[in-house]
Amino acid sequence: MHDTELIRFQGIGSGIIDSHAHLVKEFFSADQKLVVERMKAANVTKIINPGIDLKTIPELIELADNNDNIYLGIGLHPHQANEWDEDSAKTIENYINHPKVVAIGECGLDFYYNNSPKTEQLFALKEQIRLARQFNKPVIIHCRDAWNELFEILAENSEPIRGVLHCFTGNIEVIDQLKQLGKHVDFYISFSGILTFPKAQDIQAAAKIVDDNRLLVETDCPFLAPLPVRGKRNEPAYVWYTAEKLAELRKQPLATIADLCTTNAQRLFGLNKN
Repeated sequence: MHDTELIRFQGIGSGIIDSHAHLVKEFFSADQKLVVERMKAANVTKIINPGIDLKTIPELIELADNNDNIYLGIGLHPHQANEWDEDSAKTIENYINHPKVVAIGECGLDFYYNNSPKTEQLFALKEQIRLARQFNKPVIIHCRDAWNELFEILAENSEPIRGVLHCFTGNIEVIDQLKQLGKHVDFYISFSGILTFPKAQDIQAAAKIVDDNRLLVETDCPFLAPLPVRGKRNEPAYVWYTAEKLAELRKQPLATIADLCTTNAQRLFGLNKN
C-alpha cells in the first residue's frame, strides 16, 4: 500500500478492526514490525490473530504481549484436526485465561480439501466448541463445503454458543439457515477480500442481507488480498478495501461500515474501546 492510500483511510470513522489475520513469522518474518506500523498508519486499530495449531501459541502470545492492538485466538484448524489428542484440550486450557486470548479458534470443518479425515474434523470441532462454552469464549469457525454438518453441531444442544463464521463463503441460504438455529446460536459473519472478487456474486448477495450488528471484515492475511491489490501478499492495512466493497454493496457510507464492524468486533471479542 502506498502512503497516499494510507492517508486516505486515516480520518474515516474511529478506525476499523481486522477481525482475522495470520500475522506470524511464517509469512512476515522480514517485516512484521513494518506491517504493524502500516496497519496503524492506515487507521486499523486492532487485529485478531488466530492460531491454526497449538505449537505456535507461544509465538502468538509474544506478539500480542508486545503490541497493545493485537489479540489472539487459540485452536486447531480443520486441516490439522488429525493432530487433536487427549492433551490438546489441556493445552488450550493452560492458555485460555491469558488476557490477550479472546477466542477459541481458528477451528471448523473443511470438506473441500479434506486434509484431515472428516471424523477427526468433526471430533476436534466438537471439542473446541465444548471448550468455548466452558470458558465463555467466542469460537472462530472456518467452514468450507460443510454447512449442514456445522449447523448440526451448533444445534446439538441448547447451551449458548457465540462466535464468527470467518472468511464467509456461503450464500443467502446459509444466512437463512443460521438464523433458524435459534437464539442460543449467536454468530457474526466476517467478510474477507473474496467479497471484492467479480465472480463472488453469491457472497456479495449474502453481504447485503446480514444484520448491521453481525457484520465483520477481515483480511485472513497473508491470503486473499482484495482488489485492487489482488495477487500481492495480504496484510491488515488492506482490510479497508473489503470494507469499501461492503459499503458499496450495502449502500452505506464507509465510515458507517467501519464503525459497525469495529463495534461488533469489540462486542464479540470483549475488546476495550480505546
